[in-house]
Amino acid sequence: MTWSPELIAILALQVAAAGFLWSLHRDVRGLDRDLRRDVGDLRERMARLEGLFEGFARRPESADA
Repeated sequence: MTWSPELIAILALQVAAAGFLWSLHRDVRGLDRDLRRDVGDLRERMARLEGLFEGFARRPESADA
């Protein structure tokens, strides 16, 4: 089998594209992990606020009013 310059260029391009896609996939997984953590933190903060609003809305009226 002869290794023509075109064949070598095609193989090199495929290896480079695979490496690029691999690193892109790793970066996206890291961003996904960060996003899930941030959404979880936001969910906890919203639950805390909902609890405060429920407590405020159910507060009994004072006898002075």
